[in-house]
Amino acid sequence: MTTTSDLSGLFGPDRVHRRLYTDPAIFDIEMTRVFAASWCFVAHESQVPEVGDYVTTEVGRRPVIVTRSTDGSVNALLNRCTHRGALLVHDGAGCAKRFSCPYHGWTFANDGRIVGLPFPADHPASAAGKRDHLDLGRLTTATYRGFVFGTLHPDPQPLAEWLGAASEWFDLLVDRHPGGELRLAPGVQAIEFAGNWKLSWDNAADGIHATFAHHSYNVLGRSNSTDTVLDRDAAVSPMLARALGNGHMVVDQRPGIPHGPWATMRPTPFSEQLTTAFLERGEAASDLDLATGSMVNLSLFPNLLFVGNQLLVVEPVAVDRTRLRLFLVTAPGAAPEIDQLRLRVDEDFVSFGTPDDLDMFERVQAGLSIPEMEWIDVSRGLLDGRDIADDDGVVTGPITSEAPQRGYLAKYASLLTTEVTTRVR
Repeated sequence: MTTTSDLSGLFGPDRVHRRLYTDPAIFDIEMTRVFAASWCFVAHESQVPEVGDYVTTEVGRRPVIVTRSTDGSVNALLNRCTHRGALLVHDGAGCAKRFSCPYHGWTFANDGRIVGLPFPADHPASAAGKRDHLDLGRLTTATYRGFVFGTLHPDPQPLAEWLGAASEWFDLLVDRHPGGELRLAPGVQAIEFAGNWKLSWDNAADGIHATFAHHSYNVLGRSNSTDTVLDRDAAVSPMLARALGNGHMVVDQRPGIPHGPWATMRPTPFSEQLTTAFLERGEAASDLDLATGSMVNLSLFPNLLFVGNQLLVVEPVAVDRTRLRLFLVTAPGAAPEIDQLRLRVDEDFVSFGTPDDLDMFERVQAGLSIPEMEWIDVSRGLLDGRDIADDDGVVTGPITSEAPQRGYLAKYASLLTTEVTTRVR
């Protein structure tokens, strides 16, 4: 049995133990203490715009249905019949007034209340006239700027406190859309890799890997005479990395792109025609920046990353397997060409850069199988004096610093070593 004392010994100020990435027993603990007991992103309100609309997701390997009920509220329900435990919903999205179990016909409203019990005379709950205990399990939910988060913590920290310093960056990413309105485009791209979920988190605020791991993408940029942002010298870049507290991280690339984000983008299919049509209508050239990523990558621990114009949701599958779900963010208040350009820009990196990252994740997982090499180094920037902490505990360093990784690992360590009994509402 893995004890809290055992877990505490796996962390140091500048290193973490390989078991955190390879031990199935630790993975099982993470699914409750790090995921189910944290605020996890479950859906954006635009995914369930009408009453009855639903999408499915997971929180710490727990199947979840996110649905809009008749009173307009958005609920996160455990996707498990309270009778014998069968999954109620198998498809990823749809619209239903009720969820009926295919096994024995128990039926639930889309707020989780049981509304249909076949052969009720045979069930004691019907005779007692009280069936509340047969309702679906519900997560506690809270919403920020249209983003719905859920938790099974019995006494969760208020969502605003959990966001903390990350809310400023969250607002920046939402407010760049006209009227502060954004939507997630229908459909999702799901990718799996043979590695631990924390590898994607380690990578999210890593400012050095792009120069090496994305060499092929940089070569593509140079072949089109584009000074890609990935090809800059990280050692002298003015870009910044920040540990925001509560495990959240941000990489601000804007200081390294003085000529605007389009200067760093190589031509993509149909982009010239779309750009020309946009400008010929008299639209402002500066509005084209909406089509590119914000050049601010925000990571909200433990499962949501903002990368370019995409949301990336991290779903652990096993200790050595992870699913990434990617959603394109659209700008409904902008010209139609903007969303088309967003699609072209984001599929470009997903096609050429993301495979590089997945390859590196799997290489790392394979390397961590060596038991004699126990420790992973996260000390970069720790002693060079360039990481600066403000009064709120936000640590800012150069793009080469591993301050964000140390920040999220500190929160992860706190959660992992704190016992909690999760419960449904």
